[in-house]
Amino acid sequence: MFAFLRGTIADKTPGEVVLDVNGVGYQVFVPDRVWERLNVESPAELLTYCHIREDSFQIFGFQRQEEKAIFQLLLGISGVGPKVALAVLSTLGVADFRRAVLENDVTAITRVSGVGKKGAQRIVLETKSKLGQDTELSALLGDEAGVDLGAGDDVIAALCALGCTMGEAQRAAKKARDASDPNASDEELVKLALRSMAKV
Repeated sequence: MFAFLRGTIADKTPGEVVLDVNGVGYQVFVPDRVWERLNVESPAELLTYCHIREDSFQIFGFQRQEEKAIFQLLLGISGVGPKVALAVLSTLGVADFRRAVLENDVTAITRVSGVGKKGAQRIVLETKSKLGQDTELSALLGDEAGVDLGAGDDVIAALCALGCTMGEAQRAAKKARDASDPNASDEELVKLALRSMAKV
């Protein structure tokens, strides 16, 4: 539809603003953190996402590409609509959402209104999967995202798939490599890592 809108903030009410673009007022829904940074009668440029349904046409606005990327990523997850996706950004923001995903912190995501434990688990798992497959998105959400997710490291990825947190997987993988033969296979390293964790 359109990638961004540039104009002046004509009005703002919790969760939304009216952006005056050359005399046309666009109602734009924004995360709380964006809303707090926007002031009436001040110029603004918002990256936009248009959500179109048979009975509605809604515009969502963001100040940073990372915010928009997470919003769109969340919309691709089963059971997550625009309201919940916006609530995630309002409650957690980019940095805390990324941390929660990388550390398997389901509890942090359940703080979001409308998200229960099962929904939070689904968000963590599907987001990790998408980040692992989309290098452009991983780079957009921070250079460390690709590393922390174990991109290119099958041992860390396997440990995370078995339920380890990212920190646990990284520490166990390092310990396994330090204690094993340089030519050890990934399968052997995973087994060794699991045994070292079991002894803790």
